[in-house]
Amino acid sequence: MNARREFLKKAALLSGAATLPNVIPMSIQKALAIEADPNSTFYDAEHVVILMQENRSFDHMFGTLKGVRGFNDPRAFTLPDQDPVWLQKDAAGNAYAPFHIDINKTKITWQGGLPHSWTDQLAARNGGRYDQWLPVKSLMCLGHYDRLDIPFYYAMADAFTVCDHNFCSSLTGTTPNRLFMWTGNIRAELNSTSVAAVNNSQAESRDDVYVDWETFPEVLEDNGVDWKIYQNEIWTADVTGEEVDDWTGNYGDNAIEYVKRYNVKLSAYFRKHGDPKAKLSAAEVTQKYNALTQREKNLIDKAFATNIDAPFNYLELEAFQYKDDKRSNQTINIPKNDLFYQFRADVDNGKLPAVSWLVAPQRFSDHTSSPLYGTWYVSEAIDILTKNPEVWKKTIFILTYDENDGYFDHIPPYVVPKPGDLSSGKVSAKIDISADYELKKDSPIGLGYRVPMLVASPWSKGGYVNSQVFDHTSTIMFLEHLFSHKTGKKIKSNQISSWRREICGDLTSVFRPANTLATSAVTPLNKGQVITSIQNAKNKPAQLKPKPLTAAELANKNYLPKQEPGTRKACALPYAFSAESSIDETGKLKIAIGTSERKFGDQTAPKGAAFNMYTTNSYQGVFGKTWAYGVAAGDKIEDSLLIDDFGKGIYDLHISGANGFHRRFRGTKDDPDVTIRMAYDVEGLLKNKVNGDVSLIVQNKLKTPVKINLVDKYKNNQATALEIAGKTKKTLKISLKESEGWYDLAIKIDGYEDYLKHYAGHIETGRESITDPLMGGLI
Repeated sequence: MNARREFLKKAALLSGAATLPNVIPMSIQKALAIEADPNSTFYDAEHVVILMQENRSFDHMFGTLKGVRGFNDPRAFTLPDQDPVWLQKDAAGNAYAPFHIDINKTKITWQGGLPHSWTDQLAARNGGRYDQWLPVKSLMCLGHYDRLDIPFYYAMADAFTVCDHNFCSSLTGTTPNRLFMWTGNIRAELNSTSVAAVNNSQAESRDDVYVDWETFPEVLEDNGVDWKIYQNEIWTADVTGEEVDDWTGNYGDNAIEYVKRYNVKLSAYFRKHGDPKAKLSAAEVTQKYNALTQREKNLIDKAFATNIDAPFNYLELEAFQYKDDKRSNQTINIPKNDLFYQFRADVDNGKLPAVSWLVAPQRFSDHTSSPLYGTWYVSEAIDILTKNPEVWKKTIFILTYDENDGYFDHIPPYVVPKPGDLSSGKVSAKIDISADYELKKDSPIGLGYRVPMLVASPWSKGGYVNSQVFDHTSTIMFLEHLFSHKTGKKIKSNQISSWRREICGDLTSVFRPANTLATSAVTPLNKGQVITSIQNAKNKPAQLKPKPLTAAELANKNYLPKQEPGTRKACALPYAFSAESSIDETGKLKIAIGTSERKFGDQTAPKGAAFNMYTTNSYQGVFGKTWAYGVAAGDKIEDSLLIDDFGKGIYDLHISGANGFHRRFRGTKDDPDVTIRMAYDVEGLLKNKVNGDVSLIVQNKLKTPVKINLVDKYKNNQATALEIAGKTKKTLKISLKESEGWYDLAIKIDGYEDYLKHYAGHIETGRESITDPLMGGLI
């Protein structure tokens, strides 16, 4: 193949200016056309291929995509100053909202990245107040793309499954998050006193700085599951010339290089060229390698699989001349040969391992310091896997991103409370949070901010949205689950904390049994086009920063980007949440948050969940107080707060969970002696199956009647008044059939101006559903 010409063709075809938004790229068309065997499930997969790209937040890439929890989120976080989370302020107090950055008309793809270290990631979060993005990250952090900018990724989402609650693992940068992906943690021991590698500099093979603890590839190796990490060449090799390294190295994105036990400096590159830093010849390095056990050799050779044995110079660049959109001659140096040589050969020769990781060069990683050539790399990987339909029909391809760079995302990540500090939140007794807190910075390690995840396979196609909480350890948990099932062995990482195992899913909810997806006719791509709009963008005007929002714009509330209207199909989720408030006999506000293992459909909710709670009032004299809760499956935790600690004695609490789950409880210590709670309606002989409807159970403990006023947003704000006689209980059944399980119910009581109970979310039944119609602009 002529790699350089193929690259330029595909880079052009996949870039914004060259691709129509309603045209499905050929690589995706091929993948969609290949069906898995009838009646097969993801358990029949024989290959899992994982590609973790670089530095994009979910809102930045997919905030305008139809059906995901993006810019039209009706229950977004409220900032301490009472503004919605979208209105971020600079140091002077000027307000800005997310704005479009145009990849076709500006050179935004050439304008570089944003701060994204441990220090500034924590600073932007600001203890959960979430209001320091602009002072820390700059105004450009609010920039976002849309379908016209990155049509390939939108086409992937349309074709397969996009995960809109996928968070990076830590509030850090590249290396810590990639250590989470390959090892499940960033510290040797699962406790808060073990040193956490929260900075890139704490694991850097070029500086001979290593970490050392169990990795998941070792677990696979010891259980006889074949695996390999593919890259053109490793970072530790330090290939001469920055341009060559950017195009042909792996950008340091294989974090296994930083794990001491893998002996990266005994890998093939050093056996061929020697180790100048250690003053070892190639023969001396080879001698050290030969002295290793077979297991040690396997770890090296599989973790650092490169193209060093290719029948060409795998590090060579070649000048390529082309005409830009002004018909002027331009030259660019690009790889001369096949960056996928070994991966392609293994696929073609039937040697693709059960588990593969791909690691792209810097120029193809989607990192913000490089133009968006990453679409070519993703497309090429899918092309290789779909060349033989028998391979693709048994393959799961996972595309994700290590962290958000400095780009804004509107959903505050779920984190652990501070160990031993009950004022910061609580977790179930069975959950150990010590591994997920860093004492030196007095901060939770994660989760980090939302990042994109797309899962392409014969069992995940159809344009679905999955809204279960995932992080990088979820991929490990999926591999544990799949290969434990296939081998009959107990395959398990010892490095994943109990908190992450409870609150992060294992990806199994992404998949559905094989089915035939009917696709409409698509327009073939223009194969003759050879000029990349990405290169052309280099000479276009810089992306300008927006001006501060005016008072009129703020008043109109018309400042948000337009999210594509409509809903998508939604995966069934293993969730059944509850959250209620009451005032106890001592006058304290009592909060109860729970999850359930009640059966719904043919499934049982197997997962716990994390919740963020915050107040929009002052608490103990300070605005922006937040609490973190983690609830094990089938458990309930309770907390109590002094009502007098809230400003003017008015409590106002918001509790947020996955997939739009939201509760708001407001009132005073003079609330009426009326209890209100929401229950899932059940059916079946044993009354153990959720049917998708809810009931509000109201008990009036007063001697006098009270009037309840209910507003239902999913019924066009339909208002219902209900009088409850003294010393009586009533149940109000609410059908959610029309909204397919979505609810948003606000309850007030006459005569109590400050009283409010607000219930919103989705009822899971074990069946697939649709995404939030309120978010889709259909209500």
